[in-house]
Amino acid sequence: MSISKTPSAENLYVKFLQALANNKSGDWILAVFEGSPSEGMYSWCSDCVAASRDLNSFLEEYTGHVKVSQFKVGTKNEWKDSVIGPSPFRAKFPFLSDLPTAILFNGELDVARFIAPRKEDLLYLSNRATTYENQKASGSWNPPKESEIPRYKSGTLLNRKRKPASRTKFH
Repeated sequence: MSISKTPSAENLYVKFLQALANNKSGDWILAVFEGSPSEGMYSWCSDCVAASRDLNSFLEEYTGHVKVSQFKVGTKNEWKDSVIGPSPFRAKFPFLSDLPTAILFNGELDVARFIAPRKEDLLYLSNRATTYENQKASGSWNPPKESEIPRYKSGTLLNRKRKPASRTKFH
Protein backbone atom coordinates (compact mmCIF):
# COMPACT_ATOMS: atom_id res chain seq x y z
CA MET A 1 0.00 0.00 0.00
CA SER A 2 1.44 3.36 -0.97
CA ILE A 3 0.74 6.52 0.94
CA SER A 4 0.27 9.54 -1.27
CA LYS A 5 1.42 12.89 -0.05
CA THR A 6 -1.02 15.78 -0.18
CA PRO A 7 0.11 18.29 -2.84
CA SER A 8 1.41 21.55 -1.41
CA ALA A 9 -0.74 24.67 -1.39
CA GLU A 10 1.62 26.21 -3.97
CA ASN A 11 1.15 23.23 -6.31
CA LEU A 12 -2.61 23.33 -5.81
CA TYR A 13 -2.60 27.07 -6.50
CA VAL A 14 -0.73 26.55 -9.78
CA LYS A 15 -3.31 23.91 -10.80
CA PHE A 16 -6.12 26.38 -10.04
CA LEU A 17 -4.46 29.11 -12.15
CA GLN A 18 -3.94 26.67 -15.02
CA ALA A 19 -7.57 25.54 -14.90
CA LEU A 20 -8.75 29.14 -14.93
CA ALA A 21 -6.38 30.07 -17.78
CA ASN A 22 -7.77 27.18 -19.84
CA ASN A 23 -11.22 28.79 -19.78
CA LYS A 24 -12.16 30.82 -22.78
CA SER A 25 -13.14 34.43 -22.20
CA GLY A 26 -16.89 33.74 -22.14
CA ASP A 27 -16.85 30.34 -20.41
CA TRP A 28 -18.55 30.00 -17.05
CA ILE A 29 -17.02 28.01 -14.22
CA LEU A 30 -18.32 27.50 -10.70
CA ALA A 31 -15.25 26.87 -8.55
CA VAL A 32 -15.63 25.44 -5.06
CA PHE A 33 -12.58 25.86 -2.79
CA GLU A 34 -12.14 23.40 0.09
CA GLY A 35 -9.55 22.28 2.60
CA SER A 36 -7.50 19.29 1.44
CA PRO A 37 -8.13 15.89 3.01
CA SER A 38 -6.09 15.10 6.11
CA GLU A 39 -4.15 11.85 5.84
CA GLY A 40 -6.35 10.67 2.96
CA MET A 41 -9.54 10.91 4.97
CA TYR A 42 -11.72 13.98 5.29
CA SER A 43 -10.93 17.63 4.92
CA TRP A 44 -9.38 19.31 7.96
CA CYS A 45 -11.98 22.05 7.39
CA SER A 46 -15.06 21.11 9.41
CA ASP A 47 -17.20 23.61 7.47
CA CYS A 48 -16.10 21.95 4.21
CA VAL A 49 -17.13 18.54 5.56
CA ALA A 50 -20.49 19.99 6.65
CA ALA A 51 -21.05 21.56 3.21
CA SER A 52 -20.03 18.41 1.30
CA ARG A 53 -23.53 16.87 1.45
CA ASP A 54 -25.02 19.96 -0.23
CA LEU A 55 -22.23 20.05 -2.81
CA ASN A 56 -22.57 16.34 -3.63
CA SER A 57 -26.35 16.66 -3.93
CA PHE A 58 -25.93 19.65 -6.25
CA LEU A 59 -23.36 17.81 -8.40
CA GLU A 60 -25.62 14.75 -8.72
CA GLU A 61 -28.57 16.82 -9.95
CA TYR A 62 -26.95 19.67 -11.90
CA THR A 63 -27.27 19.49 -15.70
CA GLY A 64 -26.64 23.13 -16.62
CA HIS A 65 -24.00 24.69 -18.86
CA VAL A 66 -21.73 26.03 -16.10
CA LYS A 67 -18.64 23.89 -15.52
CA VAL A 68 -18.29 22.95 -11.84
CA SER A 69 -14.81 22.33 -10.41
CA GLN A 70 -13.55 21.60 -6.92
CA PHE A 71 -10.21 22.99 -5.81
CA LYS A 72 -8.32 21.92 -2.70
CA VAL A 73 -6.28 24.64 -0.97
CA GLY A 74 -3.81 22.59 1.06
CA THR A 75 -3.36 21.54 4.66
CA LYS A 76 -4.61 23.36 7.72
CA ASN A 77 -1.08 24.50 8.52
CA GLU A 78 -0.64 25.91 5.01
CA TRP A 79 -3.97 27.72 5.22
CA LYS A 80 -3.28 29.30 8.61
CA ASP A 81 0.54 29.47 8.60
CA SER A 82 1.89 32.82 9.69
CA VAL A 83 5.53 31.67 9.71
CA ILE A 84 6.00 31.20 5.96
CA GLY A 85 3.10 33.47 5.07
CA PRO A 86 -0.53 32.97 4.26
CA SER A 87 -1.79 30.46 1.72
CA PRO A 88 -1.46 31.65 -1.89
CA PHE A 89 -5.24 31.31 -2.14
CA ARG A 90 -5.55 33.93 0.61
CA ALA A 91 -2.66 36.23 -0.32
CA LYS A 92 -3.24 36.22 -4.09
CA PHE A 93 -6.18 36.10 -6.45
CA PRO A 94 -8.88 34.86 -5.65
CA PHE A 95 -8.16 36.31 -2.16
CA LEU A 96 -10.15 33.74 -0.18
CA SER A 97 -11.02 34.61 3.39
CA ASP A 98 -12.95 31.50 4.46
CA LEU A 99 -13.59 27.93 3.43
CA PRO A 100 -15.54 26.54 1.74
CA THR A 101 -16.04 29.28 -0.84
CA ALA A 102 -17.87 28.99 -4.17
CA ILE A 103 -16.96 31.50 -6.88
CA LEU A 104 -18.64 31.99 -10.24
CA PHE A 105 -16.07 32.92 -12.89
CA ASN A 106 -16.70 34.24 -16.39
CA GLY A 107 -13.39 33.45 -18.05
CA GLU A 108 -10.97 34.74 -15.40
CA LEU A 109 -13.38 37.33 -14.00
CA ASP A 110 -14.67 36.70 -10.46
CA VAL A 111 -18.36 37.54 -10.86
CA ALA A 112 -20.04 36.32 -7.65
CA ARG A 113 -19.21 34.26 -4.58
CA PHE A 114 -20.69 32.57 -1.53
CA ILE A 115 -18.89 31.53 1.64
CA ALA A 116 -20.08 28.22 3.12
CA PRO A 117 -22.42 27.60 0.17
CA ARG A 118 -25.52 25.49 0.52
CA LYS A 119 -27.14 23.64 -2.37
CA GLU A 120 -29.48 26.61 -2.98
CA ASP A 121 -26.47 28.96 -3.19
CA LEU A 122 -24.74 26.75 -5.76
CA LEU A 123 -27.92 26.61 -7.81
CA TYR A 124 -28.27 30.39 -7.53
CA LEU A 125 -24.70 30.95 -8.75
CA SER A 126 -25.12 28.56 -11.69
CA ASN A 127 -28.41 30.24 -12.67
CA ARG A 128 -26.73 33.63 -12.30
CA ALA A 129 -24.57 32.79 -15.33
CA THR A 130 -27.71 32.65 -17.50
CA THR A 131 -28.90 35.95 -16.06
CA TYR A 132 -25.54 37.56 -16.84
CA GLU A 133 -25.57 36.15 -20.37
CA ASN A 134 -29.03 37.69 -20.90
CA GLN A 135 -27.77 41.00 -19.53
CA LYS A 136 -24.75 40.88 -21.86
CA ALA A 137 -27.05 40.20 -24.83
CA SER A 138 -29.29 43.15 -23.91
CA GLY A 139 -26.30 45.42 -23.30
CA SER A 140 -27.18 46.05 -19.64
CA TRP A 141 -23.99 44.32 -18.41
CA ASN A 142 -20.63 44.85 -20.06
CA PRO A 143 -18.00 42.85 -18.20
CA PRO A 144 -14.41 44.04 -18.50
CA LYS A 145 -12.28 42.45 -21.18
CA GLU A 146 -9.56 40.05 -20.02
CA SER A 147 -6.94 42.78 -20.53
CA GLU A 148 -8.91 45.13 -18.25
CA ILE A 149 -9.10 42.76 -15.27
CA PRO A 150 -6.72 44.05 -12.57
CA ARG A 151 -3.92 41.66 -11.67
CA TYR A 152 -1.90 41.98 -8.52
CA LYS A 153 1.66 40.89 -8.04
CA SER A 154 2.33 38.57 -5.17
CA GLY A 155 2.24 40.45 -1.89
CA THR A 156 1.25 43.77 -3.45
CA LEU A 157 -1.78 44.18 -1.24
CA LEU A 158 -0.12 42.71 1.83
CA ASN A 159 3.05 44.80 1.64
CA ARG A 160 1.62 48.20 0.90
CA LYS A 161 2.04 50.84 3.57
CA ARG A 162 -1.02 51.95 5.39
CA LYS A 163 -1.79 55.54 6.04
CA PRO A 164 -1.64 56.40 9.72
CA ALA A 165 -5.06 56.63 11.29
CA SER A 166 -6.16 60.16 11.92
CA ARG A 167 -6.58 60.96 15.56
CA THR A 168 -9.55 62.91 16.68
CA LYS A 169 -9.57 64.44 20.12
CA PHE A 170 -12.82 64.38 21.96
CA HIS A 171 -13.35 67.01 24.61
